[in-house]
Amino acid sequence: MLAGTVPAATADADGGALHVGLRISVTGLPGALSRITATVSTAPQARCRLAVSEAGRTRSFASTRPGSVLWSWMSRRAGSSGPWRFLARCRTPTHWAWRRYRTEPGLPAIGGAFVSAPAIAGAQPPVPIAPGAGSCDSQGICFAADPFSAGECTWYAVGRRPDLAGIVDGDASRWLEAAAGKAPEGTRPVVGALAVWAANVSPAGSEGHVAYVAEVRDGRLLVDDSNWKPTPASPPLQVHEHWVRADSVEGYIYPPPAAAG
Repeated sequence: MLAGTVPAATADADGGALHVGLRISVTGLPGALSRITATVSTAPQARCRLAVSEAGRTRSFASTRPGSVLWSWMSRRAGSSGPWRFLARCRTPTHWAWRRYRTEPGLPAIGGAFVSAPAIAGAQPPVPIAPGAGSCDSQGICFAADPFSAGECTWYAVGRRPDLAGIVDGDASRWLEAAAGKAPEGTRPVVGALAVWAANVSPAGSEGHVAYVAEVRDGRLLVDDSNWKPTPASPPLQVHEHWVRADSVEGYIYPPPAAAG
């Protein structure tokens, strides 16, 4: 799930009498669907409108009552087809304010992010599995024989690349060193590779980060990963698909030649 809150900065006729807050959340669902929810917070007497441009399609919503309002709808367009733009405008008889927001939500059609192979048959989340035997996360994504803790970026990466089980270990920031000489590596992004971020190199944290490369386009990567914060924010220990800059990555661990070919 991708969810974020935009600070309630204002732009109105007389300098701050009316405020507008905007929160956008996107939840990937099976069947190439995403649920989009827009929440606008404002004064109890204000009425609001929302204009949304999503992947070339424009739609608008209007509140049926004054005060804060929530709109929710389903979309098959949430993803790599381009940025979304949201414009919330609220008005009272004497004041108006607006809040504009732009994002690339990710989780387009759940791309490949929710691939669970090899899956644990019949498992329902959350399922505790014996250590080293595999695990499922709270979203129902399961990997057999995955030695890492469910929900961590390392868990999801080895789940997508089981050929690296027993080769990599520990923090993601150490994976390039651990795989050196045991798996092909390089600095050029390739679909199917694992992108590795060094520790404390933005936007990775003190343990680094690792993600599965789903698409490469114009110096950016569409990555599938877990326990990451795509813009603007996202719950921890969940799987996401989102865009990142390729130049933020330290290096890549490529798939075996047979898999790559």
